Amino acid sequence: MTRARAMTAAITLAAIATLAGSVLEATAQTCTTQAKMADDVRSSLADQALAIALDIKANNGAKVQGESAPALTGNFAPTAFLLRTTSERIAADSLAVSQLYLLDASKVSGTAEVDFSCPLTATTSETDFTFGTLPAGTYAFAMVEATGPRPWLLSLLLQQDGSAWKLAGLYTHARMVGGRDGLSYWTAAREAAKAKQSWRAWLLYAEADALLAPAPFIDSTHLDKLRSEQREALPPELGDGLNAQTPLVLKDAKGESIAYTAVAPDSSDDGSKLRLAVHYRATPLADPAAAGARNLDAARTLLDAHKDLRTGVDSVFVFADLEGQAPFATEIPMSQIP
Repeated sequence: MTRARAMTAAITLAAIATLAGSVLEATAQTCTTQAKMADDVRSSLADQALAIALDIKANNGAKVQGESAPALTGNFAPTAFLLRTTSERIAADSLAVSQLYLLDASKVSGTAEVDFSCPLTATTSETDFTFGTLPAGTYAFAMVEATGPRPWLLSLLLQQDGSAWKLAGLYTHARMVGGRDGLSYWTAAREAAKAKQSWRAWLLYAEADALLAPAPFIDSTHLDKLRSEQREALPPELGDGLNAQTPLVLKDAKGESIAYTAVAPDSSDDGSKLRLAVHYRATPLADPAAAGARNLDAARTLLDAHKDLRTGVDSVFVFADLEGQAPFATEIPMSQIP
């Protein structure tokens, strides 16, 4: 499902993507947290991560490309686009490195899934990294917090190249939506679950996950707990998943069926509003007014069936998915959905 915000990731090393075929046995590698790094290594990583983040803030695409690994520079256009959009969002923010991990994959061979388990010092918690496959080498993961009017997270995957660290992947997303951070959404999700508002709980858990997860290949003790709670609160209608193969089918006021293929939290471009993003299958309509009315009907039908989705959501971003064409999309303020 297309999300206007979600977690935005640049195309990274082609080999990092999950294998299209079957995955061979997983290979565990060595992870070193920042607390256990040698001072010079920690300083070198932090300095390079901050330097790249500052170049991103300045939208200095040429310099970032020069600081990137070959597999990233080979197709730099997606990263350049991400640089521009991220720069606009953090222009007034201050930057600071918050977390560092050193990932030793020097013994990797073949096409096995590569796992890193990183126990955190003086706690029972850990952070885990899972890559579909990864070329042999030494990597690092750095989290850079952008603090200011629009808090943002810049997560950088770095690859060691001689004595230098090169950018191998970039993942950025908001830290707050509608003035609330991930922990606030998590708390609200728990309250909704206790109130038996399963759809609202599911939506808020998903938003908490989107704000708290640094990158799609990272898991942690805390994220495991959040996702476990979300599964426990899962609406029965979503037990088999929600996608094109297993849509949610509802009947509107006229008795016509609407097949919803995706429902997820989303945010406005400026991060000030929480939206509900909805996709459903449709056939083309020549009249834009009629297409807009159909989107309104799709939003109203979903909200009538699950009224708890109306609470705390500013608008519904509706996508009529048309075979062989771009979706017909409209954003409808919640106040305009009867």
